[in-house]
Amino acid sequence: MKKIAFTLMCLVMLAAGAVYAEDDPIAGLTGETITFFSPQYGKVLRIDGDTVFISAAPRGKDPLKPGMRLRVMREGEPFKHPVTREIIGKIETPMGKIEVKKVNTDTPSEAVAQIVAGEARVGDTVRLSDTKVRMLFCQDKAIDWYISDDYYRRLKTSDRIEMVDTALDTVDEPKLLAEAKRLGAEVALALTARQQDKTTFMRARLYWVSDGVPFFDREIKISMDASKDLKFGDSLFVPRLGEAMTHYDMPYRGRLIAAGDVDGDGKQEILISNGKDVRFYAAGIDLKPLWEIKGSVLDDHLWLDTVDLNGNGKDEVVITSMRNSQVYSSIYEFAGEGFKLLWEGKYFLRRYGNGLIAQAYTDADGFSNDVLKVTWNGGFRTGEKLRLPKGVNIYDFVTLEGAGREPLVFAYDEKGYLNLYDEKGTRVWKSSKNTGGFISTFKKTVTVAYLDPEEWSIKDRLLQTQREVMVVYRIPLADAVKAAGYKSSKIKSYWWNGIAMEEAVTIDSIPGSVLDYAVAGDKVIVLTNPFLGVKFDNILKGESPLGSTLSIYSIKGR
Repeated sequence: MKKIAFTLMCLVMLAAGAVYAEDDPIAGLTGETITFFSPQYGKVLRIDGDTVFISAAPRGKDPLKPGMRLRVMREGEPFKHPVTREIIGKIETPMGKIEVKKVNTDTPSEAVAQIVAGEARVGDTVRLSDTKVRMLFCQDKAIDWYISDDYYRRLKTSDRIEMVDTALDTVDEPKLLAEAKRLGAEVALALTARQQDKTTFMRARLYWVSDGVPFFDREIKISMDASKDLKFGDSLFVPRLGEAMTHYDMPYRGRLIAAGDVDGDGKQEILISNGKDVRFYAAGIDLKPLWEIKGSVLDDHLWLDTVDLNGNGKDEVVITSMRNSQVYSSIYEFAGEGFKLLWEGKYFLRRYGNGLIAQAYTDADGFSNDVLKVTWNGGFRTGEKLRLPKGVNIYDFVTLEGAGREPLVFAYDEKGYLNLYDEKGTRVWKSSKNTGGFISTFKKTVTVAYLDPEEWSIKDRLLQTQREVMVVYRIPLADAVKAAGYKSSKIKSYWWNGIAMEEAVTIDSIPGSVLDYAVAGDKVIVLTNPFLGVKFDNILKGESPLGSTLSIYSIKGR
C-alpha cells in the first residue's frame, strides 16, 4: 500500500509540474534566449551592398530569427586523404559575420541579413556552429535572487551557453559591455526587475559584445505565487547557509589564498600559499595544478593578492613576505609557462579597489609610516598619500561611500573590534564583540631588555562585494583560552545604510578556523585549518592529517 501511495503521490506531483511548466514564464524566457544560438547552416544567395540574402536550415529545432549572428565561411582548395588521395573536404576560411534582420514568413529558411564584420560573396557558406556561446550574466542588485537564479541555472545547464561570472554590481550598459569584453564574453545579459502591485516584472536584455548592439529585450510577468514556488523549490536543492558547494582536501598546509586571471584567458585561477611557495590551480571537479612560484627558505608570506595594475589583461601576483625581520613585497607576471619578477621593494603591498597601496615597515615601530598609492607608468611607483584615521594601517581597512566627498573608513583595531570612522577620522561606530583573534602575530624589537615587546598582527582580509564588506569571525574552543584553537568560523557582511552599520551572516558554521578567503565572481573560496589543526578522518584512512581544506560557497544574489 505504501508503494502504491508513493506512486500516486509522484504522479500527482508530475501532473502539477506539467501544468505549471505550461505557464512557466522563466522557462519561456529561457527558451527565447537560447533560440538566438541555435545551430544553422546555409548559403549566400545574393548581395546588395551590405545587405545579404541567405538561405539557411536549422541544425537543431529552432529556425532563423532576427538578431542571430552567423559566420561567413569561404571554401578554398580541396584536401585529400593522404593514402587514397580521395577528396574528403575543402578548406574553409572565415571571412566575416552577418546579422539576420528579417526572416521570410512564407519561406522561413530564407532571410535578409546585414554584414557586421568582414565581407561576403555569393556562394559563401553561413554558419552558426554548435559550440557554446560565452555569456556574461549580470543582474541588478534589487532583483529577487530566487527569480534571477532560476533563470541563470536554466541557461547554464542548457547545451548552448557557457556562463562567464562577474562581480560587477551594475547593469549600466557601458560598464557591462566593458566588463564583458575584459572577460572575453561574446554576449552580455542585463537582468532587471520592477514591482507593481503583487507582481514582479523581470526584464532581460541581450547585447553582442563586439559592437554593443542590443538584439533582444523581453519583459516577463511573475506572480507572487510563482515567486514563492521558486523560493520553496530553491530551498530544497541549494546548499543552505554554511554548506559549501564543494570541498577540496589539500595535501599540505595552506596559509593564504587569492583568485585572479593571471594568464589572461578570461578564467580565474586559484592561488594558494603555504608560507613560502605559491601554487596555482584551475577549479573544476578536481583542482588542476597549473604553475608554481618557488620562494626562498627565508620567506614567511604575510599577504597574497592579484591585480592588473599595468592594464595588459593579466593579473599580476603580489606577494608580501617577512624576511630576516624585514618586510618585502614582490610583483610577478605570468610569461609563457612561468612567472617573471617585475618589481621588489621594502613595502607591504595590498590590493585597494582596482589598484595597489604600499606602507613601509620597521622592526622597532612596525607599521607607522604613511600609506601610499602605487601607480604604473612603465614601472611601479609610490605616489599619493591616503588620508586614514590615526593608528589605521595598510592591512586594517576598507573604505565605504559616505554622505560627503571623502569615504568612510571601516577598520579593525588591535583587539579585533570593528570600527567606522567618518570623513574627519572620528569614530562613529564600534562593534559590540571582537572577531575572535588573528592568525599572524609578531613582536616588535625592543632596545631595553626589561621591557616586554609589543605585538602587532596582520589582520584578516576585509573583502568588498557590491556595497557589503565581508569579515571573518572565529569561534574559539574556549572563550578564556583562545590558544586552545577554534572550533568553527563564520563570515559576516556589514554595510552602511546612510545612518548606521547593518550586519548579516553570509556563511555560517564553517568547520575549523578560516585561514584566508577570496571572492571570485559570485563565489567565496575559503581556506580552512581543521579543528585543532588535525584531520582525524585522515588518520583513520592512513593519510596525512596535517593538510588544509579549500571550500567554495555561492553568494549569488546577495
